Amino acid sequence: MLALAILLAFSNAATAAPAIWKVSDEDSSIWLFGSIHMLPADTDWRTETLDRLIQDADRVYFETDLGPEAHAEIVTLTMSRGFASDGVLLNRRIGTKLMGKVRTAAEKYDLPVPSLLAMQPWMAAMTIATAAVSGLGYDPTKGVEAVLTAEIPRDKQGFLETAAQQIEAIAGGSEADQIQMLTATIAEAQWSAGRIEDMKNAWIAGTPETVGDIFLADMGAYGDAFMDRLIVQRNKNWAQQITEMLDQDEAAVLVVGAGHLIGDYSVVTLLEEKGFTGERVQ
Repeated sequence: MLALAILLAFSNAATAAPAIWKVSDEDSSIWLFGSIHMLPADTDWRTETLDRLIQDADRVYFETDLGPEAHAEIVTLTMSRGFASDGVLLNRRIGTKLMGKVRTAAEKYDLPVPSLLAMQPWMAAMTIATAAVSGLGYDPTKGVEAVLTAEIPRDKQGFLETAAQQIEAIAGGSEADQIQMLTATIAEAQWSAGRIEDMKNAWIAGTPETVGDIFLADMGAYGDAFMDRLIVQRNKNWAQQITEMLDQDEAAVLVVGAGHLIGDYSVVTLLEEKGFTGERVQ
């Protein structure tokens, strides 16, 4: 589910109502919107409720900075973490059978095999997952974050984690964890179009329970360590930051991947366990 876990890209539907939650203490509230990082150009996901909340907010927080300067840092970090520095090619890190599947995926998605050979397994997985979703017409420049950060004044934007922290969540596993991630990505890419279509309908219709059923059911192939790094630990970190926002009576809107707002370790659930009140407002 890497394309879904990392990209969670969905398309258009008749009536847009992606889920928004309000979390409150006795005298202040914050709002959480489950975002989609890649979208087709014609996707209609905006609602009056979301636009009003953003307009009235003291600050709008995103997972990480996507501005030009930050993008340069992300590229540098990705290159240093994603490409092998020890001279060992990918085909020496993974088995012959899996490498054969990587070559098949490279041909299908028009990816250069020499570049994949120079990558760490996690980077090869990300490259294949992104190519699979992009091939279906999904574009990061049309995603929720890209659209909103272009509109919201820079001094009104805040960020929950650094680029280094975000890359660590994906790349921080052992080599065995990375190979499991690559194996699962190759398997998932064979049916990603239908799965994304199902999840798209659920997200755009505002039924996160269905999104969760699909998303969490298939996360097992990536292993507990990946799930812990990508979702659980980051959610706990964000919940602590939100607690501080509420303590300071900050009226904030948080725009985070929809996968962080579902399941037993969702940000909303973690905050409710801290004693705050959670309420679905869209």
